[in-house]
Amino acid sequence: MQERINHEALVQRGLKALAQHRPDLALGILRSAVDAIPPSCSEELSKALYWLSVALRRLDQKDLAVKSLASAQKLRRRGFARRLYLRSVNEYGMPKQPTAELDDFYAYMSIQMSTYLVRRPTRKFESFSEREAVMRILLDGWKLLKEMDDFKSADCGEKLFSFRAYRPRFPDFGLSASSSRLLRPSFGSRAASGSAQMGAAQASDPRGISRRCACGSGLPYSQCCGRVQSLREI
Repeated sequence: MQERINHEALVQRGLKALAQHRPDLALGILRSAVDAIPPSCSEELSKALYWLSVALRRLDQKDLAVKSLASAQKLRRRGFARRLYLRSVNEYGMPKQPTAELDDFYAYMSIQMSTYLVRRPTRKFESFSEREAVMRILLDGWKLLKEMDDFKSADCGEKLFSFRAYRPRFPDFGLSASSSRLLRPSFGSRAASGSAQMGAAQASDPRGISRRCACGSGLPYSQCCGRVQSLREI
């Protein structure tokens, strides 16, 4: 009982800080509230996550705000958290961009950069030259991909599947970046490594990505368990 009073008090302190236009102060308080609430208290946890997303949005940390909001609406599938989540995200479950092409571009870059960085021991670039070489290779791949006729007519599920299946080759960064080899994207082709990484049978079929998620949330897989995570989330 005392534990419940403690985390409820933390949420109220966080709301007070938001009302005082102090999202920086509210952020730390609400994070503490989320950590203090046991998973069994789904309604209270959803509420805390929702207000945490509000604090993050006010601090212009949109990627982390969407992550928090995604967790909140999963705990309570009906209500304000889900409505705000659906207004805030695109088909990839990422913050909406001004144009559909930018939605595609950010999804592609997030997937490719995350795939590259999770293999690095420090989960970050070791040098500016490494970052520039990786960015150049990925941008070249994007230019090839977006000009393909099949890509232009594809739906979100087909594009998402293709982004995750595409694996460019990067150089050994002890050598010149010019030694890299860029693979031409193969739109819609299956890649065993891509399917394994997604970790779900639903993701092995491009059409399945656009269907309702198998977790029962009622949302498309691409906006639920298969949503694209930003680099700040890995």
